[in-house]
Amino acid sequence: MKINFNLAGEDVAVIEIWGDKVPQLAAAIREALPFATYLQHGKLTGDLLLMQTKILADWENMFYPDDLVEQANAGETDVRGMVSYYGPRQQISIMYGTDIPPEPLPVSGIGRVVEGADQLELIGIKTWLEPGARVWLSLVEN
Repeated sequence: MKINFNLAGEDVAVIEIWGDKVPQLAAAIREALPFATYLQHGKLTGDLLLMQTKILADWENMFYPDDLVEQANAGETDVRGMVSYYGPRQQISIMYGTDIPPEPLPVSGIGRVVEGADQLELIGIKTWLEPGARVWLSLVEN
């Protein structure tokens, strides 16, 4: 499943949700789409865009972001563009850069940015200074 990320009326990125790895979360996201949300920046958690959702779901494809540091430093994992879901706060997050969030709690790895990663990096930097931009997430029609 692919999701369109629209900011201020402009389609800027496409996110692929891994239905095979997170079937319950993918179904919950599909059911919730389309919806509007607002961008926040993880001020203390690296190069991270955060979006509040109305989705309630358990962890699937669970990992600890701290575990990625060694893999990324060894060149085994590209974290830029990784998309995750943090159930306790009902947030979808996008790692727009290479600074891995120091998060001691687990998240669900749900997908990856497949188009527009450069645009999201610019948006991430702007969101650091000016949070609250309205985003519209919708299903990409094939």
